[in-house]
Amino acid sequence: MKLVTNKHTGRKVLINKLRDSRENDFLGHEEGNKCPFCPGENEEKANFTINENEEWQVKAIDNKYPALVTNIEEYQKNNCDYGKHEVLIETREHLRNFYDFNQHEFENIIKMYKNRYIELDKDENVKYTIIYKNHLKSAGASKIHSHSQILSMSFIPPEIKREINTLKTDSLWGDKRIITENESFELFLPEDSFLSGEMIIENRNSGRFNDINDEEIKDLAKSFKEVFDKINKVYGTIPFNIYLHSLPKTIRSPKFKWHIHVIPRKGKFGGFELGTGLYINSLDLDEMYNKFCKR
Repeated sequence: MKLVTNKHTGRKVLINKLRDSRENDFLGHEEGNKCPFCPGENEEKANFTINENEEWQVKAIDNKYPALVTNIEEYQKNNCDYGKHEVLIETREHLRNFYDFNQHEFENIIKMYKNRYIELDKDENVKYTIIYKNHLKSAGASKIHSHSQILSMSFIPPEIKREINTLKTDSLWGDKRIITENESFELFLPEDSFLSGEMIIENRNSGRFNDINDEEIKDLAKSFKEVFDKINKVYGTIPFNIYLHSLPKTIRSPKFKWHIHVIPRKGKFGGFELGTGLYINSLDLDEMYNKFCKR
């Protein structure tokens, strides 16, 4: 479990032989097995819960197949990189997901995000923490039950460095097509999206996610509810990814505001993308903007 540099391309690669052992609901051979995220499973192993009517509504547990581990001795010997990996279970109900949740349910999810982010990020060996979500098979999910993941790391990943370095000389987004906004957030389409259909939910106030307050939690829940209602109406309940970019605790950047990338997965990557490192964005931005703003 170590970050290395590929000698052929110079790209950073996280080597982890454990992750390929993950149970996968989409391969067919897990049918009949108990879901580890459903009530009655892993109840004693929760790192965090929000309870209502004496039942947990959201729950954080350790990832059984972590991308990084908190082995401080091996880390200090430079034999591995360091980090904690948790699963953030977003509902008790096996088949409900972001397309079904109401605002209160989103608020519970965001409160869980905040608690686990602060807890993992305060480790002195951690330089960066990310929250991300893969929904359905083609977006990289291995389990059907709605969940996100949080991973802390002893290094700052390349994509975060790119965003911060871009802000030193230029705007991070260029022109923005604002779909909706509230007191704390803008939801917009960047004109030069890296992937077709990408949307950004950007905080107006802070560079670091752990600063989120109660009013911002409510506003972000509204933004989540609105964006996934819109995606559902325009595309249906398609696979998607989300990931949260926050400013690393060791870096100052007054222009940087923490934000969430929302990526409906309308297509898949192919040989051109893999062979060139270029991703074809075939989206008609005007058409998408008109569809989302009319609904």
